[in-house]
Amino acid sequence: MSPTTLGTFYCVLSAGCYGLMNICQRELSESCDPIWVNCVQASVSTVVFGIFLTFTSIRGRSAWPPLSVALGLMALGVITQLGGASYQWSLGGIGLAIGNPLQMGVMLAGGAIMGRVLLGERVPWRATIAILFIVVAIIFLGSGAEEASEAMNAAANNTSETITVDPAITEGPAIDAKTNVAGQAVNQPGSMLAFWSVLAACFSGVAFATLTVGMRKTATENTSPEAIVFFINLMGILFLGPWAMARLGIDGMLATPHRDLTIMLATGVCNLLAFLLLAKALQLTTVVRVNTLNNSIATALTVLSGIIIFSEPTNAGLYIGIILTFVGIVLIGTISSDDEENEQATASSDC
Repeated sequence: MSPTTLGTFYCVLSAGCYGLMNICQRELSESCDPIWVNCVQASVSTVVFGIFLTFTSIRGRSAWPPLSVALGLMALGVITQLGGASYQWSLGGIGLAIGNPLQMGVMLAGGAIMGRVLLGERVPWRATIAILFIVVAIIFLGSGAEEASEAMNAAANNTSETITVDPAITEGPAIDAKTNVAGQAVNQPGSMLAFWSVLAACFSGVAFATLTVGMRKTATENTSPEAIVFFINLMGILFLGPWAMARLGIDGMLATPHRDLTIMLATGVCNLLAFLLLAKALQLTTVVRVNTLNNSIATALTVLSGIIIFSEPTNAGLYIGIILTFVGIVLIGTISSDDEENEQATASSDC
């Protein structure tokens, strides 16, 4: 098997893991606190890479970055964890079929814009067109979000009427017929829930775009990917952990059903496996192939899962938005080094 074929295989597996991760997050979106979900999810990569970096250092190879780099990564970690929790919350309002393309589109477009503004990078013409497609896609996805939110809101209201919570084991915000377990007001007008959910998904995309740009400014060439992932996820424990405790109380956290806790840990495992497979794919094939396949397949699997597994409502705005998002993903993903070189050559000739 050629390296390109093997790299493509790893890339597809990585996209599958990301898809499974999104399914787990959606399953938890209406029953669990989003802060607590992200805290547990982040703990998996923190423990695994913490052990790896410690053993690497014991063997005489310094794997820990300088303090300044570590602090910068931790600051990015706070933003990233906020974005992850926002995305988790948004899934309970607008679902996977709308929430994931929104997050992905904003992340790709935001990354290109931030790279231009903060790093002085030129934006290739394909990226410019892709951003336009994504902006239009966000408008269509937003227009379809209200209908999806109203349907999910009605289902949540029906569920909340049958939920009983023992006050002896629950602390923090009260949970009643107006609030689901994740802390969302399920009987508020669909338009308001849709608005805030769309905003949360978009904020998540901005947060992850900030992460990608921030890593280029913060991490050095000697900073290992394992160290980056460790410090980013460490903030899921140090930052989100106390927050979850304040919201739920220790008794509330310990009262998490075993099924939900297992799914939370599975989310973290899927995220870890997806990262490792993606890193392996990048060693065997081109960045262009990896980015295009990984983003497009993961988004497709996630959208289909929302529609098929969770019976999320569909509408014309959803379909148009998804198609435009895929066009944007492909355009950005297929930007080659030749395009960048041509852009740089043009810039030099203009000077």
